[in-house]
Amino acid sequence: MSRPAVLFGDTVTQAFQRGFDQFGELLALTLGPTQGHILNWREVGGVESLLSSADIARRIVALPDSAANVGAMLMRNLAWRVHRRAGDGVATTAVLAQAILHAATRYVQAGGDLVAIRRGMERATRVASAKIAAQSQAISTDEETLSRVAMTITRAPHLSLILGEMFDVLGPLAHIAVEDYAAPHLDRAYYDGGRWVARLESPYLHTDTVGRRAVQDDCHVLIFAGRLQTFEAVAPLLKLMDRVERRKLLLVAHEVSGLALNALVINHQRDALGAIVVSLQRRADFRAIDMDDLALLAGATRFDADLGQTLEHVTLDDLGRARRAEATNSTLVVSGGGGSLVARRERIEALRERLLSLPDLDEEREELRLRLARLAGGVGVLQIGAYSKVERDQLHQQAERAIQALRLAAAEGVVPGGGVAYLQAIPAVQQLARELDGDEAYGATILAQALEAPFRRIVHNRGTVDPPMALAELRRQGTGGVYDAVAERIVPATELPDPAGVLRIALETAVSGAVLALSTGVLVLRRKPEYSSEP
Repeated sequence: MSRPAVLFGDTVTQAFQRGFDQFGELLALTLGPTQGHILNWREVGGVESLLSSADIARRIVALPDSAANVGAMLMRNLAWRVHRRAGDGVATTAVLAQAILHAATRYVQAGGDLVAIRRGMERATRVASAKIAAQSQAISTDEETLSRVAMTITRAPHLSLILGEMFDVLGPLAHIAVEDYAAPHLDRAYYDGGRWVARLESPYLHTDTVGRRAVQDDCHVLIFAGRLQTFEAVAPLLKLMDRVERRKLLLVAHEVSGLALNALVINHQRDALGAIVVSLQRRADFRAIDMDDLALLAGATRFDADLGQTLEHVTLDDLGRARRAEATNSTLVVSGGGGSLVARRERIEALRERLLSLPDLDEEREELRLRLARLAGGVGVLQIGAYSKVERDQLHQQAERAIQALRLAAAEGVVPGGGVAYLQAIPAVQQLARELDGDEAYGATILAQALEAPFRRIVHNRGTVDPPMALAELRRQGTGGVYDAVAERIVPATELPDPAGVLRIALETAVSGAVLALSTGVLVLRRKPEYSSEP
């Protein structure tokens, strides 16, 4: 059990930096295409190989040294922040943060003004971020370019090709769900229309028994926010469907069961009614949103049991339309909704404005992307699988990281990869340092020096070339090239692109983390610290 203690002064600095470096070094080993393997022992499942810096951050929840552990947990928190915001760039953040902290600590210990140094670093960060943005080139939406960007993130050729295709087909605002399979599998599926998490209420409604799905073309749509359990509850709807020419219906509710479901199934089996009956499966607050979007897409009235509404006086005007509805035990897909295009465009525009107004880490962003995708008419599912749960989890996380990074690439463009975009920002930061005075100038100089660190680490991880020699060769050949660590040669920048947004987020997070570490003067160690699986 750890002993409680309060640490001050140099003891804090040494312990903090020790843990910061230990955790950072693990993450740094994964930087670049020739990264090292981290072996992790698990009580269940034995040894696993970790290639992803985000997986490393998730697995390690504490260091044995309680004082060093505080610094390690700060690095872990930085890693998780970047992972959440950008998908990629975790190892880059660690390398930058280490380089900044080392140089700044030495200068502060020699008597430098911490406040001025921090101010200089923050000003230099803004200059470097602007220079990265200036290098950015809008990403081509063709499949080949998108696959190349995905390859720099995943290092998995087949996965990268599929992701490139999916973003090419669905566009930059695509909602791509990742589904796991219990055997080796890699494929994709596209849904022309909206996709909802829902359950088909009875297998007796299957129109495709082999595929275990129910399909109805050119059908009416009725939406009921509540439970339908008695025959009397659905009798008015059955009478209405008897009078219409197209006796096909998609009924969406919170729950349909008992005699109400029996009546619908019997009519379906007698060919008196082609019915799909589903219940939405997300939690209550999302279920209301799902119904609103579906009502808008189909042009249907949303009946609400909480408001005392029933189907007693349902009319044809209350029913929406869908060109095609397809349901399984887990999903509902509606294509060709008959709702107002003007109303849909207004909702889409409002959702886009809301999405742009949210900070990067806001959990609502993914929900908004889902709603935009289904209202705009395109949703994709990436299907991945492996025999072991550990391998499936790794593949799933790898895919999620690539999807997030590709979105950033679509939004902010791409820059030369392999750490070269940081190198090209150095002259602008050095110019700023010459314009500043005293310790503030040294803060900018620290950042200029740290911007070399990602490139040097990528070459170092390759292990066959001296980083200064590779850097000298790159600079000798001038701009327009990047260093390919696998081929050990300079190649055109277009062959190794990095998402500009990922580099920006990594840099800003690294500086903020290093500044926090640098300004920590006291550590309070608890007897029983609390740990979390997610920082």
